[in-house]
Amino acid sequence: MVAVITAVTFAQVFTRYVMGDPLIWTEEVARYLFVWITLVGGAAAVRGHRHFGLDILRRLFPAMRVPLGAATMGIVAAFLALLFYTGILETLTASRQTSPALQVGMHWAYLAIPVGAALALWHVAAHWARSGMAAHPLDELKEEEIN
Repeated sequence: MVAVITAVTFAQVFTRYVMGDPLIWTEEVARYLFVWITLVGGAAAVRGHRHFGLDILRRLFPAMRVPLGAATMGIVAAFLALLFYTGILETLTASRQTSPALQVGMHWAYLAIPVGAALALWHVAAHWARSGMAAHPLDELKEEEIN
């Protein structure tokens, strides 16, 4: 997707400044692909435990690691479930619209929201299945990866 964004943006710049007649659809394609990259990439970050995280409370209260792990992962799962649900509603609403330049259904762009949320939620569930409900993703990383 990044390669396609790069190619489409290059085509836009080339046709606008060299040819003097820009392609009108390139900006939309780049924008929608960026949305997909962001949401699917966020799910990939959940899978690899690469999201930004604060472990201040875990370091201050080591005896609270288990409840903090459960609370953190529960909050993340609840947020992702809410994002999935609202993403479906937004996608259904957007299905009545078409994009200005491409003339395709806007649901293709909005579909990135529930897909990204579902993938991230899947990775949270896989983490729970692998490590237990109270395990925090930082527990799986080596200490040198955290610091």
